[in-house]
Amino acid sequence: MQHSGSFRVAPFITWYALAHLTVDAACAYLVLARLDLKDCAILCFLIYNAIAFVLQAPIGWLIDKHLNPKLAAIAGLILVGSAFLFWNSLYAALIIVSVGNALFHVGGGSLVLSLKDKRATFSGIYVAPGGMGLAIGSYLSISQFNINPMLFPLILIFFSLVLFFVEIPEFERVVEKKRTTKWSVLIIALILIPVVVRSLIGLSIDFPWKGNPYLIVILTAAIAAGKVFGGIIADRFGLIKVGVGGLLISAPLLAFFPSLPVIGILGIFVLNFTMPVTLVALLSIMPDRRGLTFGLASAALFVGAFPILIGRNDWIKSDSVVFSILLFASFILYAALYFIDIRKPLNTEPHGL
Repeated sequence: MQHSGSFRVAPFITWYALAHLTVDAACAYLVLARLDLKDCAILCFLIYNAIAFVLQAPIGWLIDKHLNPKLAAIAGLILVGSAFLFWNSLYAALIIVSVGNALFHVGGGSLVLSLKDKRATFSGIYVAPGGMGLAIGSYLSISQFNINPMLFPLILIFFSLVLFFVEIPEFERVVEKKRTTKWSVLIIALILIPVVVRSLIGLSIDFPWKGNPYLIVILTAAIAAGKVFGGIIADRFGLIKVGVGGLLISAPLLAFFPSLPVIGILGIFVLNFTMPVTLVALLSIMPDRRGLTFGLASAALFVGAFPILIGRNDWIKSDSVVFSILLFASFILYAALYFIDIRKPLNTEPHGL
C-alpha cells in the first residue's frame, strides 16, 4: 500500500529498474568473464540458473511471511558485488552471485507488486531492463575493454545505498479481496505454462541474422520494450486481450518467418506482452503473496530454459512445433484468465508520477 501524498512512483521504479539492469550485467560479466568454467560450463550454468531463478520462490514465501523485501533487495546487491571477491573459487562465486541475484529480484519484485495502481505497467518496467543488463554484461565479457573487476562491486554498493534511502511503497501484509476458487492451484499452474513457453520459445528460436550486431541490439531492445508496452496496454485494455493476443500474433511470426529480421523482432516484441500479464494474473490469485507470486514466475522461466541449458532443444526447431506450442499456450492462458474473471481492465484511471 503506497503513501497517497508523499510517495511518488517514478523515482522508486526508476532506481529499482536501473539496479536490476546492473545486477544482471554484473552477474553475466562475472560468470562469463571472471570465472574459469573450463569443462564444466553446462554444470555451472545449471547451478547458477537453478539457484538464481528457482530459489526466488522460497525467498518470496519468506518475504511474504517475515523478510523485509527492501532489505532482501539490498542484501542481493551486496552479495552480487561480494561474489567478485571469490572469482578464483568457482563454486563459491557461483553460489554467492546466484543467491544475491535471487534476493534482489524477488525483493524488488515484491515491492513493485505492492503498488495498487498500474501493476502490469510497473512490473514490466521493473523486469524489462534485466535482459538488457544480461546483454551488456555478455558484451563486456568478450569485448576488448579492460574492465576493472571492482567496477561492478562499486556500482552495486552505490545502488545499495540509493535503495536504502529511496522512498518505497508502504509494504503492509494485508489480505486483499481474493479472486480464488477451489481450483486455485490448477489455475496457477495454467498461468505458469505460458511463462514456461515464453522462456522456451524465446531462447530456442533460431534467428539467422543474430550475427548482425545492430540487429541483436534491436532484438534485445524489443524484448524489453515488449514487457513495458505489454504492461501499459494490459492495464488499459485488460489481461486477456493483451496476453492472449500477444501469443496469437507471435505464433505465426516466430514459427514461419523468424529469418526475416523485422518480422522476427516483431514476434519477440509481442511474445513478451505475456510477462506482465501472467505476473498480474498470478497476483490476482495470491494478492497477499507478492513475493511468492514473483518467485513462482521466475521459477517457471528456469523450467522453460532447462532444455536449452542441457542442449536438448532440437525438437523445437520445427516451424509447426513452435506454432503449436504458442497456440496451445494462448488457449491455456485464455482459460486461466477466464476462470479468474479478470476480463476487464485492471486500471483505467491516470496515476500521478
